[in-house]
Amino acid sequence: MRDENVDGRGAPGTTEPAEGRAPREPTLPVDGHVHLHSLEGAAATLDAAAANFRRHRGGARGWGGVLLLTQAKGERVFESLRARSSCGNWTILPAPQEDQSLVAERGDASLIVVCGRQIRCATGLEVTALGTTRDFPDGRPLGETVLEVQESGALASLPWGFGKWTGRRGKAVRECLRRSSPEALAVCDNGSRLQAFGRPRLIREASRLGYRVLPGSDPFPFGGDYRRVGSFGFFGGEAGPETPWRDLAAWLETVDTSPRPYGKALGPLRFLFNNIGIQLRSRRGQGGPR
Repeated sequence: MRDENVDGRGAPGTTEPAEGRAPREPTLPVDGHVHLHSLEGAAATLDAAAANFRRHRGGARGWGGVLLLTQAKGERVFESLRARSSCGNWTILPAPQEDQSLVAERGDASLIVVCGRQIRCATGLEVTALGTTRDFPDGRPLGETVLEVQESGALASLPWGFGKWTGRRGKAVRECLRRSSPEALAVCDNGSRLQAFGRPRLIREASRLGYRVLPGSDPFPFGGDYRRVGSFGFFGGEAGPETPWRDLAAWLETVDTSPRPYGKALGPLRFLFNNIGIQLRSRRGQGGPR
């Protein structure tokens, strides 16, 4: 797999091969790290995601894309959506057999929204629990948090963060990767990084060790950054209407390499704007979840 992301337009079809034919490459775009920072902004975020997914999916049929939410402490937008039948111009429907999944429909656009959690560990490193509505406590050691997520049945992932995977914390990430196994843990490349620098070294190391890399946009809660949702992710296997998350998670278990990525991270101006903005918000006590 190439280190940098690619534009996977126009690859129609499903992962099911016709008799006598090789299986087609997966074409379902998945954003692996999404925050819906407020219920008021959710409809605009869904609009942006649908447009971004459409660019990368091309003319393929089926779901427009999947948003894997990583709700931090205090974020409850998924729960608010689940209690509603609509959000802006979007109709909200529960997945028939999954509490952690919703379907958002608007005209010919259909998105899957999957709940998950972002857990802040004692050192400031983060763990994401994908595909769950369960809460996990912040402030615990990295290894204990990963183990608790794994034991819950959610998919545990280590999301890269600017300035967080260096020094002592970088060593802690390496140790976690050494103690775990690719079957039980993934890593998340981050669309909020600087594109010109390429994939971070530890992400590349994890990939070489066999860990699945699941890219995601990780939008900031200001400056219209929600418009990036759906623009940076990976292509997954098809997901059925009854159990979309279970289908996608089962497909991820079958692949022995990282899924094919798509999209680009930030240019220098947006990267600078976002990081100055988050520093200013932190000084004002408004840092909030990313």
